[in-house]
Amino acid sequence: MSDALFQKGIKYEIFIGLKDKDTYDEILNVDSFKKVLSEICTEKQISFSLLTQFGGYSHNKGYTTETSLRVIIIGISEDELILLGKKLKDIVNTDTILITKTEIEYSFM
Repeated sequence: MSDALFQKGIKYEIFIGLKDKDTYDEILNVDSFKKVLSEICTEKQISFSLLTQFGGYSHNKGYTTETSLRVIIIGISEDELILLGKKLKDIVNTDTILITKTEIEYSFM
């Protein structure tokens, strides 16, 4: 493959756990999150992928594990990304989300 096939871009990833910050219960399930994410991204025409994973972390009441989701997005501005992250954070009612930014080269084949 020739490097000319690839274009440079930015890949953003939003990591978000499903435990509610007040109850430490998973009030919103994965299917409900998928529906909300799909509605938001369809309205804003944001291309995304969603991965479901499992994670653990320490908090002020000890240690917990939870369903953790990773939203992968290429082709969005940072301003749009921040708005999306804040909206998802509010919907899940979580303390924090993690957003990463990686420079990539990609090609649609």
